[in-house]
Amino acid sequence: MAIVTDVRAELSVVVVHHRTPEILVACLERLAHSRLPVRPIVVDTAPDEGTLASVRARYPEALTLTAPNHSYAHAVNVGLERAAGAFVAHMNADVFVEPDTFAHLVGALEHDPGAGVAAPLARTPQGRRQDHGLLYHPHYLRLELRPGRSVRVPWLTGCLQVVRRSVLERIGGLDASLRFYNEDLEFCLRARAAGFGCRLVDTPVLHLGGSSTPADGAFLVEGVRGGYQLSRRYLPRPARLAHRAGLMAWGALGSALARKPERRRALARVAAMARSGSFDDAPFGPSLADPPAGAPADTNAGPGGTHGERP
Repeated sequence: MAIVTDVRAELSVVVVHHRTPEILVACLERLAHSRLPVRPIVVDTAPDEGTLASVRARYPEALTLTAPNHSYAHAVNVGLERAAGAFVAHMNADVFVEPDTFAHLVGALEHDPGAGVAAPLARTPQGRRQDHGLLYHPHYLRLELRPGRSVRVPWLTGCLQVVRRSVLERIGGLDASLRFYNEDLEFCLRARAAGFGCRLVDTPVLHLGGSSTPADGAFLVEGVRGGYQLSRRYLPRPARLAHRAGLMAWGALGSALARKPERRRALARVAAMARSGSFDDAPFGPSLADPPAGAPADTNAGPGGTHGERP
């Protein structure tokens, strides 16, 4: 299937930003040169009026919104409420697109009426394909055999996705109960369950990755918690039991061997979570910067750009 490039309709693009104003400006500059006309919707989860005023002055076509620093999924959903058109996109501010990126992604969906979500080939600043785990590697290999085309895959990274409007109308937005990581995978699984395919498109983007993500054990815990939530929702009971047992063993062994106290505490919490089966409560309070009552605060937490770099 060749990538269709003759697409002219304006596309709403939700850009989630957290405390990286220089990166945001560079991201919007790339969007301004998109061959497919786009309307940026900037959702800022740590709003600074100076940054937002600069964005409005420099990019008057952009809509600027603010949202609590609850989760990447929540910020995306805030932007999606204001997005219009048959196709919409959401992305991290630390993703740099090429002029043809959105034309290729929308074109792939236009060419495949059964597909509802499309994503590009994300590369690191070193030029390597972004690592999404062993199960993603075969999809890269399939794509290499079809240069300039796209392939159906089970799920797509959430650093940038173009979504058919009918998908959102059918299944809703991202799941904000998954506070950090896993929301992109869960969205694709829900879309597939509703009959929509996912396409990985051979069109490259640069994803800086981790530009606003703190080094904090709570994020490791949340990644594990969200991963088990997916097992609980989408896998049969034997697979769920095996997953839980593996987490229990990994957490116990890791906490015994870890050298850094913070990682040791995080892995001990994973083991305790697996033993008790209490996977419902995130290790955050109302925002990613607010841990639950009784835990030490981390004032630097952000929703930003490491989707795909999963524990």
